[in-house]
Amino acid sequence: MALLTTGIDYRLPALAGRLARDGEGELIGWDLVDGDRQPFDAAMGTAPPERGGDGTALAMLLLAAGGVRLVPVRVDPGAPVSFARALAFVARTPARIALMPMWGRERQDWEPVRQAAERFAHVLVIAAPEAGEAAYPDALSLDSLLAVEGAGSGAEAAGFGGRTQRLAGAHAALAAAGRAAAALLAREPGLDTGALKRRLVQAGGDGEWRPLAGERTKGGRP
Repeated sequence: MALLTTGIDYRLPALAGRLARDGEGELIGWDLVDGDRQPFDAAMGTAPPERGGDGTALAMLLLAAGGVRLVPVRVDPGAPVSFARALAFVARTPARIALMPMWGRERQDWEPVRQAAERFAHVLVIAAPEAGEAAYPDALSLDSLLAVEGAGSGAEAAGFGGRTQRLAGAHAALAAAGRAAAALLAREPGLDTGALKRRLVQAGGDGEWRPLAGERTKGGRP
């Protein structure tokens, strides 16, 4: 599973032991800001929700699913083209699912993401803001994209530096949907992208998240 954020605190033992690695023990991950294999969160968990929040806390929530290995990718939320580059990187890794906890209001800013997502062969799960607020990339309505929103009050997890962080509903929903996708693939590894997305939509969440099956894309700007 790949996670696109402003970085993580991979110094935490509970997180370091769950990162995906190749046969030589090298991290399968990338920092698109610094151009290396050290996707460290320079914001130290202080990014605002629309820019991903505390990526470490989100990663820890994702890893509550047993057996999941994380492919961390650090992006620059101020340059959506880095998301497109991140998806191209993820496509070359073993990850079958990519999660993106960021959103914005201007369609033109997300055009590179749209183009990359159209070529992305796996499921891209994104967090959507509060109900009724049209935002991108969920308003792009792409085949590979599954937008989810919170159905609960959020969740707590160890964040940057090990301090407890409370994640808002949208980010907690993203983590819950990621865990659900991982569980489906563990039971049925042969599921292709379309079948995995359909199964997640049909499941309808688990009380922590809700899939958006296109109903809010109509509210986006053309």
